[in-house]
Amino acid sequence: MNEYINEELIQNTYLYCLKRISDSEAAKDLSQDILLEALKAIKTGKNIESFYSWYWRMAHNKYVDYIAHKQRPWEPIETGGGVATALVSDLPEPLDNMIAAEEISELNYSLSRLNKLYREIIIKFYLKEQTITEIATELNVPVGTVKRRLFDAKQNIKERITMKNIGQSSYAPAEVNYFWGFCVGHAETVLKNKIAEQTMVICRSEAKTINEIADEIGVAPVYLEQVLDDMVKELLLIQPAKGKYIANTCVYPNQKYTDAEHIIYTEIINRNIPKRVCDAVYSIKDKIMSLDFYGKDLGFEYLCWEYLVVAASYLGEEARSIYVRKYTDKYADEDRRYRLTMMYLNPDEKLTTYGDNKGMPWSNLWQSFKTNQFGNVNFVNDYDNKPFPRFADENNRNGWIDGCNINTLLELVKNPHKELNEYEEEIVANFIKNGMVKKSDAGLQVMVPVYDRNTYKELENMLHEVIKPIAAELEASCSDKVEAILKPYVRNDLMSNFIYWDMRILYQPIGEVMYYGVNESDCLAKPDDYKHSAAGLFILTDNKI
Repeated sequence: MNEYINEELIQNTYLYCLKRISDSEAAKDLSQDILLEALKAIKTGKNIESFYSWYWRMAHNKYVDYIAHKQRPWEPIETGGGVATALVSDLPEPLDNMIAAEEISELNYSLSRLNKLYREIIIKFYLKEQTITEIATELNVPVGTVKRRLFDAKQNIKERITMKNIGQSSYAPAEVNYFWGFCVGHAETVLKNKIAEQTMVICRSEAKTINEIADEIGVAPVYLEQVLDDMVKELLLIQPAKGKYIANTCVYPNQKYTDAEHIIYTEIINRNIPKRVCDAVYSIKDKIMSLDFYGKDLGFEYLCWEYLVVAASYLGEEARSIYVRKYTDKYADEDRRYRLTMMYLNPDEKLTTYGDNKGMPWSNLWQSFKTNQFGNVNFVNDYDNKPFPRFADENNRNGWIDGCNINTLLELVKNPHKELNEYEEEIVANFIKNGMVKKSDAGLQVMVPVYDRNTYKELENMLHEVIKPIAAELEASCSDKVEAILKPYVRNDLMSNFIYWDMRILYQPIGEVMYYGVNESDCLAKPDDYKHSAAGLFILTDNKI
């Protein structure tokens, strides 16, 4: 602040007050009062022969006045030795009022920079006035450890008392986007927090201490402690060294990730991959229809809602597998409970997009049920988005099947003339309303294909085989270009995650293939009413029906 009121003096003033007052907030207030009295004297040009001798005498008098005021709480603060009102009244210009308020704010900020790691030592030594030996005995650590921690605590306070350690994230946080895979669990709840999001961005490339994170976000470390503990517990952050934190996933600049996506999208479109996938599926139509499963009477174009997704998914998997084989000798896949990719956009940046995108959102929603008659059963919806109902819609397709009605549906697959009781009639009425069941001359026709797991595996293998050449072509055309964009933002310890997760997601052409099938081809049987159609749904069973 000036040649007298420096960082060391601020630190020593606070500790002087803290040692005498059993209240950290009151110690802050009193230390402010002392420092502002000194500022007043300096600003008014008071003749002080020995500043520090005068300063500590004045500090003692302020402390005595504080104690006296506590004993006479009815006395106005102005007559009890308080300086704030008098200081403001003595200042000749409005600008000086602003300076005083600014200095108070700076002092408040500086005095809040105590780290949890050191707080215990500071409180015991200065507030409780325990000796170093007493502290060592109580904490069951060597005396030398207490001395070192006390020294570190003093240095920490001195380093943190500064006017210039508030980062951009405190007033202009980055815009953060991310997506998950696999068993997210509580980690998703922890990350749904502005502080947690910004922490991931701040710690994306190098480990940071809690003070460095706090300074960048603009809050006291005490408010971060629980957030960081939760993030470490859920493996969003890791601690490469004691007291330091670093992101446990790749965090990319949003523009770079968008550029990488566009490279693969361009190759998919320019190489006419959506049409080629459809043609590949139709090239093995006879083989597929020779398999033993329920639903052939629904028609190949109706069944292709699912086959296009399977083929496109395997194309992405095969492309990723080809890419991964380049690195298997160097990087092993990690056993992670969940996968996460994050992107950030700084407030001074504008995201450049690439116009119309011929892609559709897609899903992979599986529900599992246990039945006595059919074993483990999966109900799968790969189209949880437009033009079909979305999960957020009131009558979304994920709720059409549950543990109470799955047996009835499968029994109709086995026997379309099944005699229904009153309860089953109500269930089937809902099936008919939603397009899951259709009345016909042959009885109640279930509009959802049903595969036993062995048959479905045969189907997957057939589709996988015909898209392999397309996958190899896509991988060869994209890998080097995408790596050139994204690898500069991947830490060495996250290369496995980049190879086995981020590149895997980027190679998926499912959205483009689905868009082509819905909007640009006749390869799919289009429902008259998408909100009441079972197209794109299927069921897997342990036992053949």
